[in-house]
Amino acid sequence: MTETSGERRGLSALIPDMNPLPAIEPIAAKEAGAVDKKLTSDLAADLAANESGLAIIYRALDALVAQHNLDDAAIVIDEPNLGRQVFRAGRRVLDEDDEALLSAPAGLYTEPALPEGDFDRRLIESMCILGLRMDVLRYDAWHDPLTGLYDRRSFDRLLEMAVARSVRYGWPFTLVLLDMDKLKVINDTDGHSAGDLAIRDLGDRMRRTLRYGDNAARIGGDEFALILPDTVAETVPTLVERLRNTPGLRDLPPEFSYGVAVCPDEADSFDTLFNLADGRLFEHKQSRKAVR
Repeated sequence: MTETSGERRGLSALIPDMNPLPAIEPIAAKEAGAVDKKLTSDLAADLAANESGLAIIYRALDALVAQHNLDDAAIVIDEPNLGRQVFRAGRRVLDEDDEALLSAPAGLYTEPALPEGDFDRRLIESMCILGLRMDVLRYDAWHDPLTGLYDRRSFDRLLEMAVARSVRYGWPFTLVLLDMDKLKVINDTDGHSAGDLAIRDLGDRMRRTLRYGDNAARIGGDEFALILPDTVAETVPTLVERLRNTPGLRDLPPEFSYGVAVCPDEADSFDTLFNLADGRLFEHKQSRKAVR
């Protein structure tokens, strides 16, 4: 492997100096001789403990660097439903010198290269892939597949925790329930694909508008909910207008009704707070129908 100029050669240093690119081979083991039992057992324990999958990947790379006195280590994962992902020891970011590794075959790479049989490379690769799959599954389990927002089950958990914190520490927050007004008309007139686009559009506008720390969820077919910490009810109409005016996936602004309730001032339990916001949503929806 040839040296390149610069204080830090980047991920390209992990790729053997060979041409053409197909000759680049990841350090995938044939038969691992001496297995680093502590590293693999620690990774297995982390997986069993439901640790973050990404944390497990970085822990594996950092452990390899430390135990084998390496300059660098990285893994390229290219799996169905996961896409192509590159992870580097120390959580270091990729830069312009990383093109070689970005296009290299999936596998584990170290600088300098470790001899075959030094540890069970295939097992570590498999654990890293499993860790990434675990994070993807965890994300899917918490989020609505159409909008990418939290789903109803996740919203219930988040609202329960928000109420508990609010009651215990006095931390106020505002619950906003929204209901799209014309989803059935869109479905009947333009088809369900247009209805799905309208739902995704509102979810996209929420992500663009809300602050860090705000939580948005799709809790039903055309029903959404917002948990807004340190937000007073009087500011919600301004937020609603921003939602309508923020560029989205459709040119038409979304039409929806909403209801608001504040914790702990107006309600200090999950059911009372939700029912209060839901009742106000119904009133707002009826008033909007009356003026059409």
